[in-house]
Parts: sequence; structure tokens; C-alpha cells
Amino acid sequence: MAGEILIFGGLLLDRYFSIEKWPVRGQDGYFTGETSFVGGCAVNMAATIRNLGGNPQVVSCIGDDAVGSTIRMYCRDAGLSEQYLFDTLGTTGSCLVFSELDGERTFLTQKGVEERFPLELEQNLQKAAPGWIGVTGYYLLSQDGEVILRCLERLSSQGSHILFDPSPLVGDIQPGLLNRILKICQIMTPNQVELLKLGGTTKLSKWIHEGKTVILKQGEQGGRVFTPTGEFSYPAAPCRAIDTTGAGDSFSGALLWALDHENSIQQAVILAARCAAKTAEVKGPHEIWKGDHPWID
Repeated sequence: MAGEILIFGGLLLDRYFSIEKWPVRGQDGYFTGETSFVGGCAVNMAATIRNLGGNPQVVSCIGDDAVGSTIRMYCRDAGLSEQYLFDTLGTTGSCLVFSELDGERTFLTQKGVEERFPLELEQNLQKAAPGWIGVTGYYLLSQDGEVILRCLERLSSQGSHILFDPSPLVGDIQPGLLNRILKICQIMTPNQVELLKLGGTTKLSKWIHEGKTVILKQGEQGGRVFTPTGEFSYPAAPCRAIDTTGAGDSFSGALLWALDHENSIQQAVILAARCAAKTAEVKGPHEIWKGDHPWID
């Protein structure tokens, strides 16, 4: 039976700059527009789960500043639970997103209080009993990574399943923490570069032997799924990409929703690919859908 889904990750304010091309290093360039969105992997995943009718719970800290207030108000207006949003003293992080004409983007992030995981937040989670948990590699770069892992290990020991989305910076995660999250997760969703940082095909074979499922994301080519009982490919969904920011998060969010609703992994990746494509067709890291969406089976 479907229940709450916890998403461990940072909440940020994304500032978007549209550019036609990058200038040569040391030279001048131009941007053609600036827009701000509430973002961060956690809220992007949560928005997709919310759109599908699920019950996402974002686990994160926000600062006692204007950005923190904006994020809390946005979550309230979007129907996202604030149960595990923790206010703390300090500045909320922000991210500069440079979006090119083909939808590709580059990020520069200023870290903030989203890196913290205070004891009070850990205590607030004592009675949580999620069926599934999503966590990104970015969050394990936090200064409180040890506390986060301890909390995840406790939830795992109580029966929660974990999806680990490694992120491009997975190679920077402290090795001890990385080994611990790899031990307790059931599903991983790396792309090819992230898989290489994690050890490549040798580690892939080891994880499959241990009973894990690995979804290798391949962008416009779809992807390949490796399970203990076999492997298969899935196609990318048709898409006219405007902005690919948040598409991978949407993929993970849809996976979590589908698995929490006891869909097969084959059904889950098809839905996830559709949701990722939908996200890439709008400006910004996610969208709160209005009305029915018949493209979802």
C-alpha cells in the first residue's frame, strides 16, 4: 500500500540566465533573460511525486532569510508538505543556472544551511515510516553527512527502501559515507560518467550480485536497467526540450512514486522517462501540473 515518500536533499533558489553561447574565457558575453525558481533536487523530485498524486515529504533545512521564506511559501502554495522542513539560523543556498538554446545547462551553486542536518531534524524523523526514500549524492556532501547516513541506516533497518541518485559530484563524497549508502540502497540511477566514478562495470556486476537494481540513464537514448534477474533497455520519451534542468530529478521522483505503488521496474522506468521529458519541455527545474494528464497511463 502506497504511503509517504521521504526525499532527503537541499532546497535552493535557482536563478536562471538564458545565453546563446559561452564567451571565450577572459572575454565578454551576454545573457538574454533572468528568471528565478524554487529548486534543488529534493523539491524537484517532490513536485513530480505530488503531480502523480503521491505524498512526498522533503527533509531539509531552510534559512531564516527572505529566500527561506520564499521556499516555505512556495511549498505551501504547491501543496508540498512542510512537516520535515526545518528552519535554522543562516543563509539559504542559491544556484546560478546558465541555460543554452539547446536546453543544456551549467550550474554554479552557493552553499547554505541546506548542508546542515541538526539533531532536532533527526529527532523529528523518529516516527517516520516511509515505504521509499530518495537521496542524492549532493546531499551526502553535506557537513552533516554522518548524521544523514545514520538516519538513513535507521530507516533502512526498519524496512524503508532507498533510491540513490549519485549526482555528478559523486566522486567527491567521503569514501566511508559512499560505501554506506551503496550498502543500504536498493536502486541506483547513475549516468555513464557517474557509473565510471563509482567503479564502472566491475562494481555494477557486484551490485547486481548483491540484489540491487541499477538504472543506467543515457539521456536521449533512454537507458538500460540491470536487475538480479536480467537486464533490459527502455526508450526515451518524445520530447521538445526547452530546459533539461530537473529532468533527472523528475525521473527519480516518478520512479519512487511508481515503485511505492507496486509497479514493476519495467512500468516504473517508462513512466519516469515520460515525466523527465515533460519536465524538459518547460522552463525551470519542475512544474506543478494543473488538471488531468492523459499521457500518463
